[in-house]
Amino acid sequence: MFNRLIFLLVVLMTMAASAAAEKVDIEFAGDRPGDELRSTLQYALPDESDPETALEARRQGRRAAEAVRSALNSEGYYDPQIDLAVLGTEAPEARLRIDTGPRFSLGRVKVSFVGTSPAEANQAQIREDLPVRAGRPAIPADVIDAERWITNELRNAGYPYAEVEERRVLGDRDAETISVTYETRTGPRVVFGETRFPDENIETKASYLNRLIPYEAGAIYDPSELSRFNTRLAETRMFKVARADLASEPSGQTEAGEEIRDVVVTLTERPQNSIGLGGKYSTSEGFGLNAELTRRNLTRRGDVLNADLTVAELEQSLEVIWRRPNEFGYGRGLVLSAGVNNETTDAYDRQAIFAGVGFEVVRSPEFTYSYGVQGEIAKEEDEYGERDLQIVSVYADARLDKTDSLLDPRSGWRANARVEPSYAFGDEVSPFVRSVGQVSAYVPFDEDRQFVLAGRFKAGAVVGADVENLPVDTRFYAGGGGSVRGYAYQAIGPRADDGTPLGGSSVIEASVEGRYAVRPNIGVVAFLDAGAVSTSQFSDFSDARYGAGIGVRYTTPAGPIRLDVATPLNPTDFDDPVQIYISIGQAF
Repeated sequence: MFNRLIFLLVVLMTMAASAAAEKVDIEFAGDRPGDELRSTLQYALPDESDPETALEARRQGRRAAEAVRSALNSEGYYDPQIDLAVLGTEAPEARLRIDTGPRFSLGRVKVSFVGTSPAEANQAQIREDLPVRAGRPAIPADVIDAERWITNELRNAGYPYAEVEERRVLGDRDAETISVTYETRTGPRVVFGETRFPDENIETKASYLNRLIPYEAGAIYDPSELSRFNTRLAETRMFKVARADLASEPSGQTEAGEEIRDVVVTLTERPQNSIGLGGKYSTSEGFGLNAELTRRNLTRRGDVLNADLTVAELEQSLEVIWRRPNEFGYGRGLVLSAGVNNETTDAYDRQAIFAGVGFEVVRSPEFTYSYGVQGEIAKEEDEYGERDLQIVSVYADARLDKTDSLLDPRSGWRANARVEPSYAFGDEVSPFVRSVGQVSAYVPFDEDRQFVLAGRFKAGAVVGADVENLPVDTRFYAGGGGSVRGYAYQAIGPRADDGTPLGGSSVIEASVEGRYAVRPNIGVVAFLDAGAVSTSQFSDFSDARYGAGIGVRYTTPAGPIRLDVATPLNPTDFDDPVQIYISIGQAF
C-alpha cells in the first residue's frame, strides 16, 4: 500500500511538471543536451497562466527566452541561439527552438597583486590551490566564488585587509574560452599586538579576561583566532556588548616589516544581580514554587553565585552553587556547592545536608563533562525503618547537546550520562555504584519546524548493594511529569503490601511525543510514555507501565509553559485514572 502511494505521488508530480512545461514548448537544435541541463532549463521557465492571445503567448515566450538564456549562461553556454515562434490561434502557444552552442571553458586564469605582494610562499600556495583552472567549464558562480576564496586565503595568511579590487573577464568566441584576471590588493601583513580592555566602567578583572585570549602577542594575524576570542567573550554571559577588533592604526612594526596591530576590546557589563521565579503543579505532587538568585562577577573573575530555593508540598530545599569558570585556564572551571534538603513523599521521609567540589570542563558549546566529590549527612525513614547515614561520593558526568534550543528543542539530539561510586556508613554500611544515562532526539517534519516528533530513552542501575541497604534517594523510581505521565510521582515500581513505593535498583523509561505548533506561541502535543523499575540490576519493558495523554504549550521568553493531562493505560489498584501536570519547559 505504501509503495502504491509513493508511485501515485511521483506520477502526480510528473504530471504537474509536464502541465507547467506545456505553456512554453522547448525543442533543441544541434546536439541534444544532457538530462541535467534539460532539467535546469525546464525549471528556469516562468510559472505563468495559459495565454489567451498570440500577443500574450509572444510575451511569455520572450520572458521564457530570457530565463533560458540566463540559465544557459550560468552553466557556461555564452553563445546560444534561441528562436521564438507562436503556434496556433485559438489556443496560442510559444515555442522556443534552442541551440545551446558550445560550452565555454576557462582560458588563462591569473592572480595579480597591486601594491605590496604577499610572500612568495603565499603566492605559490594560492596559485596551486586556486579552485578555477584553465580547461575547466567557465561557470560564473565558480569564478565569483574564487574571488572570495582568494580573499579568505590571504586573510587567513595574515593579511586582514586583502581584497580583490577588480575581476577582469575576457571572452574569446573563436577559442570558446573565458579568461579571468583577479587584481588583488594584499595590504600589510599583520601580527597581533597587545589586547586592550576598557579601563573604566568595567568590574571584571583583566587577569580573568586575559585567560580568554586564544592567541599570543606577536603571532601572525588569524581571523579564526579573533573570532574565537569574540565567541569566548560572549559565552561568559557577563556582557551585554562584547566585541574584539583590530585597532584602526598600527602600534609598530616588526623587524620583518609586518604591522603590529593591537586588539581593542569593547565591553558593556550586564547587571550583576538577577532573580528568577517559577512554579509547578501536578495532581500527585501538589504545588511547588522556585526562586533563584544569581550574583554575577562576585569576585570580578567571571564567577557566578546561584542560590536556588524550592518550596513544595513534597520537598523544601536550598542549594548554593558557586561557579568559577576558567579557573584553571579557558574551559576548565571550579564548582563549589552546598545545601540542605527535606523530602516527605509516599516512599520516604528524608532530611540531608551536603557539600561538594567539582571540576567542569567545557570542550565546546555542545560538549561538557565534570567530575568531583560530594559529602552528605542524612536522616531518613522508609518502609525498612529509620537510619542515620554519612555518604561520600565521587562522580563523573558528561553532557552532549546537539539541539537548537535548551528549553524548546525542535531539531537535533542530546545525551547525558553520570557514574557515581559512593560509600555509605552509619546505621548502614554499603558501597555501591549508581549509573544513569538518557538520550533524546527531535525530528522536524517540515521546513518551519511546525511539527516535531520527539523521543526519549533513559536507563539506570545501582550495583554493589541490595535495594533495602541503599540510601532512599539513590534508589530508582518512575512516574510523574518528568518521567512516565499518567502515574503519580514515584508510583511505578515495587510496593509494600500497603502500597508504599519501595524503589528499585534499576529503571528503564521511554517516551514519544508529537508536537504541533498551532500558532507561533501556542502548541499542542500527544504523547506515549513507558517505564519500569526493578529490584534486579537490569530492567526491561516486560513489566512496564504505560501512560498516554495530550497537552498544550504556551511559548514565553523563559520557555514553554506546559499543561499535560495523562491517563495510565495499564494501571494498578493504587493508580488514579487521570494525572495533571503544569510546569515550565518541555517534558524532555
